[in-house]
Amino acid sequence: MTDLEEIRALAERGQFEDALERVWELDDELDQIEALINVALAIRRKGGPEDWIPGILEDAEYIAEHSKDPYTRAVGYGIIAFAFHALGYYKEAAETFNTAIEEAGKIKDPLLKGEALATVAYYVATTGDAETAMELFDVAFDVIARAEVEYRAKVDGLLKIAELMENAGDELFSKNAIGFYRTAFDIFDKLHVNQRAGVTEKKLQLAEIMSETGLPEIRRALLEGRYHYALALIRRKFKGASKLIGELEAALWMKRVNEPTYVEVIEEALREAGNVELSPASAQRVAMLLTQLGSLRDALTFAEMIEDPGRKSSALRGIAIALAEREEYDEAKKVAESIPLPEVRAETLRDVETMSLG
Repeated sequence: MTDLEEIRALAERGQFEDALERVWELDDELDQIEALINVALAIRRKGGPEDWIPGILEDAEYIAEHSKDPYTRAVGYGIIAFAFHALGYYKEAAETFNTAIEEAGKIKDPLLKGEALATVAYYVATTGDAETAMELFDVAFDVIARAEVEYRAKVDGLLKIAELMENAGDELFSKNAIGFYRTAFDIFDKLHVNQRAGVTEKKLQLAEIMSETGLPEIRRALLEGRYHYALALIRRKFKGASKLIGELEAALWMKRVNEPTYVEVIEEALREAGNVELSPASAQRVAMLLTQLGSLRDALTFAEMIEDPGRKSSALRGIAIALAEREEYDEAKKVAESIPLPEVRAETLRDVETMSLG
């Protein structure tokens, strides 16, 4: 029996004709659409016969259009829209996403309607349109939350939305992923699915740390403990200040998960830092990361390089408070006194004094 994975494997090996022939052995219409899309994307990725792609997309559209099931039509059009976008047909992608949403609106069962909308939202998210995707997820959540159905079925529907939101986060750069992870964590947590909540919370924390270099493949490697590979990706994909920040972000995550070699990562990053030109924002970010890593003397060096008074004040305040937490109060006071903004300086001196009194 042919399945999606077999067809995907054939396409990845460049056996496009064999893969396409196997599509019609699949019984499920959505599987057929997904298989066709996988082949079309593989052709583009592998440098296959480009002139086949329009016909393959037309076949997928035909299946979606002629399906008697509105759920299949909605999700099928969502998959096709994602493919249009990935292949660079942006106008067609927007039109097809609208069609998918319209088809989802025709579904009478509120649980299926909510799941269809959430699935389309996932595909919208993978195109990078996080705002529209979040709006769609919100609609899907409301549809299921208001459904007059048995409680267990409603919970299952909401958990499906959380799962799709988590999956969307997995496909996005950190800054876009954070909102999806946060909402997914909220749902898992409130519904007492503790294991999933824990996993999603960890992904959220990592995305928040990796704000500069948080590509999905880098975050995935860090989550899996493949630190050397993650650092190699950072060094290959980023240069200059971004590379330095990325290395320190990775080191901070390693510290958070008690990986002792984070110290070596800091040392290597700082050895190369002298050749890096830093903007005020980058210098502030480096100082903040080093403060969180506990390298306060190095953090102070970078903070003193910042010319912008606001950014410099923020960085120095963080260092002063960290020194006070170590009970190095005299040094903390000295750093606080060097803060350029009077109001931040006064607040920090008060906080250091309070901390010194216990």
